Amino acid sequence: MVERDGALNVTVPRRGPGRRTAICQAACELLAKVGYDRMTMDAIANQAKASKATIYRMWPDKPQLVAEALKCQFGANPELADTGSLRGDLMALMTVACEAANSEAGEVIAGVLTAAAHDRRLAETLNETVFADKAKLHSDLIRRAAERGEIAPDTDPALLHELMHSMISGRRMWNIGPIDEEYARHVVDDILIPVMT
Repeated sequence: MVERDGALNVTVPRRGPGRRTAICQAACELLAKVGYDRMTMDAIANQAKASKATIYRMWPDKPQLVAEALKCQFGANPELADTGSLRGDLMALMTVACEAANSEAGEVIAGVLTAAAHDRRLAETLNETVFADKAKLHSDLIRRAAERGEIAPDTDPALLHELMHSMISGRRMWNIGPIDEEYARHVVDDILIPVMT
């Protein structure tokens, strides 16, 4: 049996292995809507059609629930094709990053960033799910470009992620323009390629 919340269209099983994942999804949707500080365990219970006792049996506090919710939301890495060139690979990566920034996932990250500055557990989880877990993606892109002779073999993949994250986060935070294909081209052509080559 399932229950559905019409407002955010969340389906939460009453029992079974999907219950935990569904509660995490409900938490992510609330993070996107109201942010971390304004989200309460009461609100999560209401959204998930679950009792607070059920939620507290699974997670002793809000930071631990949000940490697991972030891992559920951002644990998987996208598959990026090898386009055959550094610029093509960077454009593919920036396109995915821009789409994520404009999605509910981007709202979730925005909802947690401020709180993470004051909560070490959240900061560690953000680092793990948004940065460390993506390391292979960036390493593969850099390795391929180095093998093609487009960049130096000792180019640090972390530099790529730091630049992309800073550019997208700053633009989103200051609301200084769309995060679209034109912006992706600007970041790739005017910033990433000159810095990395």
